Amino acid sequence: MKKIIVTGSCGFIGYNLINSLPSEFEIIGIDSLNNAYDSKLKDLRLEKLNQLSNFKFLKLNFSDLNEIEMHSNVFNNCDTLVHLGARAGVRQSFSDPEKYLMDNTLGTTNLSLQVKKKEIPKFIIASTSSIYGDTGDKLAVENEDELMHPPSVYASTKYFGEVLAKNILEKSNTNIQIPRFFTVYGPFGRPDMSILRFIHWIQTEQEVIIYGDGDQRRSFTYIDDIIDGIIKLMNYKHSGIFNFGSNETWSLNDVISFIEDSTGKKAKVKFKERAYKDVDVVLPSLDLSNDILEWKPSTNIKIGIDKTVEWYLSHEEDMKNIKYKYDYEK
Repeated sequence: MKKIIVTGSCGFIGYNLINSLPSEFEIIGIDSLNNAYDSKLKDLRLEKLNQLSNFKFLKLNFSDLNEIEMHSNVFNNCDTLVHLGARAGVRQSFSDPEKYLMDNTLGTTNLSLQVKKKEIPKFIIASTSSIYGDTGDKLAVENEDELMHPPSVYASTKYFGEVLAKNILEKSNTNIQIPRFFTVYGPFGRPDMSILRFIHWIQTEQEVIIYGDGDQRRSFTYIDDIIDGIIKLMNYKHSGIFNFGSNETWSLNDVISFIEDSTGKKAKVKFKERAYKDVDVVLPSLDLSNDILEWKPSTNIKIGIDKTVEWYLSHEEDMKNIKYKYDYEK
């Protein structure tokens, strides 16, 4: 039986990954259940994960090396450590940089030391498109377009985590694989990200807040495509960095229009001042992911939004009590 450890198990991507893994795997989920966004959603995900017969959960703050050492036996005989746990959010990172440094950089460093100590064969470290900044008319290419000065505290802490992990494990036999995700959305998504917030606000007939004019574009990528990419990485036997994103971009205004079509309701849009360091467009090169992993996105955004709206409506009682607006939003 393969033993897989997933950090951030109660997060958006971690939850969906665990539900997609074969039942013959032994799966250990690690999560600190922090309040980076409304923890009620993490509790709901954990409640559902605990129904899996092959899943065990450990509440652990991996930014605390002493906590990791106290539970170091959990890492014994692990085949793959999928490190999805992180503190995400560009805007929030400027408000509380210390938490981002602890959770993203120090947390990844601590896990890298454990991977080295336990000789874990594969270490998958989730990263972010934020390290590329604004790509403009060009595509973001792995190992070429990482910025010398990442554009946010969040991007910096994620990129430094990548660098430190590679340094710590440089002479080991561990394969380090780094998927960089581009604006992921879908069922059980994060309430601090645009698509789920917009669905909630439109469905509940609240104001839809857009920071800027709504013309900023993103490579919105449906969760099932991201999970397909991670599983392909789990079956790939070499180290590497890979972009996982859509090969098209859509504006926030486009997204609102799609949600209006899906819900049958009209959005009450309110435009506010553009968020600090918000980028205009981020678009990935998918050459490596396609050529090496035979991966490409397959979910049309309209279909993805329809599925997300359908999921939201089926969980409406739970989702209407989730916090979608945060203290840093004035």
